[in-house]
Amino acid sequence: MIFGRKAKQAEYIVDVHCHILPGIDDGSRSMEETLKMLRIAADEGITHVIATPHYKLEHNNATPGQVDELIDAVQAEASKNNIPIVIYQGNEVLFFNEFDEYLENKSFCRMNYGDYVLTEFLPTDRFSYIRNAVDDVLSTGCVPIVAHVERYECMASNIENVRTIRNMGADIQINASSVTGGGGKNVKKFVHSLLKEQLVDYIGTDAHRCEGSRVPNICECSNILYKKYDEKYVDSILYGNAMDRIIQ
Repeated sequence: MIFGRKAKQAEYIVDVHCHILPGIDDGSRSMEETLKMLRIAADEGITHVIATPHYKLEHNNATPGQVDELIDAVQAEASKNNIPIVIYQGNEVLFFNEFDEYLENKSFCRMNYGDYVLTEFLPTDRFSYIRNAVDDVLSTGCVPIVAHVERYECMASNIENVRTIRNMGADIQINASSVTGGGGKNVKKFVHSLLKEQLVDYIGTDAHRCEGSRVPNICECSNILYKKYDEKYVDSILYGNAMDRIIQ
């Protein structure tokens, strides 16, 4: 697959944020839909997917063991259907005050059993809350990957807040659709401001469906990134960082 004016080909693409497991949250509704999503992802150039079902306090969350079993089932079906994607374990954890206790009890999934946790907030959460949450996660020895940072009003209205939490030690993830304008002009402008300063660590699709606006599309995003930004940096946010920090 060719990206950008320089005929750049990404060696891999790692989708670090995807709701691709069937019947476990508000993402894929069936194994059939999951396989359709995986085919789309493969056609888009995605080679690795970290499955990140929602984990919310007092919700009917799957256990890490159940997530593992479902990944094994999906991986087996993908192999039968010649879909060349490798799937890894994760969760998208909506931060809550007892985070450290639940982490210690292994109630939710770290990213591929490592030291990174995809951490979500509500769009209207205050910066002080997010900053304190980042500090709390770091105090456990884990690194929070702040999910789709462009969705939080306190971040989108003040890029200095993103600089602050990244300097604290958090990693930053944005959605591929935000790069291409799927979130609107203001969101697009904001994420490109982040990219210009190289404040982004990962790209994810945050895909939930095999049709509509929440599909695992990333090719157009990759094309834009390679045209506008330093090639080595784009390599790092498409796959390098995920390979080094999460997968390997």
